[in-house]
Amino acid sequence: MAPMKLRKRLLTLALVLAVLGLAGYAAARVLLPRVLTAWVAGPQFERVLAHAVDHALKVDGKFGPLTLNPDLSVTAANFSSTGWPGQAIGGLDTGRATGWLNPAGILRGRWEVDRIDIARADFRVVAPNNELKKQDPVIPPKPWYAFLMPSQFHCGWIECPDMTIELPLGKTPVRGAGMHLGAMMVGRNFKYFGRGGHLVLPGYPDLAIDGMQVYVTHEVIDVGYLYLREPASPQSNLELKARLGQQTDKSIDASAQITALDILPFLPSDIAAVLSGQLDGKLTYRVDPTGKNASGEGNIALQNARVRDWDYLDRLATRAGQPAWRDLALSHVSLEYQLEGDLLRAKNVVVTAPGLADLRGAGSWNMETSEAEVNISASRIPLGAYLPASLAGNLAGELTAEASWSWRGANVSGGRGDGTLGFVGGELQGFQFQKFLDRFLKSDTYATIKVSRASAHWKEDHRGLHVDRLDVFSPGKAGLRGAVQVAPDGSLSGKVMAGLPASALTWLPDATKSVFARQEEGLHWCEIELSGTKKKPVNNFTAQLMHQLEKHPLAMAELALRGLSWWLGDHLGTENES
Repeated sequence: MAPMKLRKRLLTLALVLAVLGLAGYAAARVLLPRVLTAWVAGPQFERVLAHAVDHALKVDGKFGPLTLNPDLSVTAANFSSTGWPGQAIGGLDTGRATGWLNPAGILRGRWEVDRIDIARADFRVVAPNNELKKQDPVIPPKPWYAFLMPSQFHCGWIECPDMTIELPLGKTPVRGAGMHLGAMMVGRNFKYFGRGGHLVLPGYPDLAIDGMQVYVTHEVIDVGYLYLREPASPQSNLELKARLGQQTDKSIDASAQITALDILPFLPSDIAAVLSGQLDGKLTYRVDPTGKNASGEGNIALQNARVRDWDYLDRLATRAGQPAWRDLALSHVSLEYQLEGDLLRAKNVVVTAPGLADLRGAGSWNMETSEAEVNISASRIPLGAYLPASLAGNLAGELTAEASWSWRGANVSGGRGDGTLGFVGGELQGFQFQKFLDRFLKSDTYATIKVSRASAHWKEDHRGLHVDRLDVFSPGKAGLRGAVQVAPDGSLSGKVMAGLPASALTWLPDATKSVFARQEEGLHWCEIELSGTKKKPVNNFTAQLMHQLEKHPLAMAELALRGLSWWLGDHLGTENES
């Protein structure tokens, strides 16, 4: 064939192909969108999409009506689903959702969705169960053309401004409501990022969510961070991190950083009735893979602490005539703790109540039985805070004490224990018995009594209050030793030794050879037996004196005349002359 004819035929064929191509392109521009739109809105595409999502999330789901948008994104009116038995996702229900498919992903053998926007969603995560997985749907054999279709699903980013997500925490579900949530796939799992909304935990007040990162896999729920805030607080009050085991692994490994958290809503009702404040601290909590054997440790401090409406403080305020003690501010409260099962142990406990006491010690609390025990060392206890107002100005000094005390619930005053008491810097002035002694001895020797030592051991149990090792001493002036018991019915018993100097016993003939025959530390001592009741105590001291005075009638007459002169002086206004 001549070259000229060949070139003409090729040119003619090219023109024909060009015309057909242009015609095909024009037809595609007109027909393809209609066909593609119809296919997306039809049942076949819905089945393909649902199948891909179901197998990716392991749920049984159904889409509402689907629409193809001009930018080739697909919008579903809604989506509802139920998780496969035994899988981590318990269910996902959404409102309007739009996804952007990346067609290039098909060439890589997977459905790639660059982004999904969801108007609202309810998402529930449950503890996986391998036994229940036997009930999962049987995946049918792939069709002959399956090699042409993507076999995997991947989503770049999911965002929802109104998400409710529920996570298991042991037997109690934790729910985040109204969150702005974002999620991305990591491998075949999802990592979630959230903010806004609030955390709902049964039995506790709702807390605002300032930030959250949670990674959910088949084996574990990893809470990278969770920032929580009390609604009225200007800052996050709780920073939580946790690893929650799934399936057979029921372990928990959690830590918390607490800042200015109002403790009142979180306390047991009987303790919340008397204690308030803001909590700072660091805590850890763990349980083993069986979900048992809880343990943990940490340190906490209570700021702006107050104790009020406590029967102990009410009685103290009434006795001391100090109404302010009914609402007590604590300037410092801190401790370190360790948790072992239901037993919470505390050490390095420090409590400072200005004007009342400085406390140091340790303790324990059984959360199952509400049984509690403390071991306390107290100092700087001003006697004026614990005595009636009529006495507070007459007695200077501070008490020191050590005590072990056990009780149940808030019934602290009904507990049992033992301890020691000490008196530091003691000085007595203006008491009636001092005035009596000075008047009786016609001197001012006892106008001021400085106590160099004062201590006692006490014990309170079902047999009542026992005070022993009583030792009070004022050099050259007085002393008191012995033991006293007050039974539950109020009956009194005991034996004490009272000491006075020889100069204070000249009124009693042969006092240092009879009633006050024992001599120690510059004093002469008399043994006194106690009986009666705590309201009406009885002693044998008077009987001992009378027995000795009966041997010396002149001394008894002198004392009788002195008593008569006091009586007349008191009634005639001449008591200073007697």
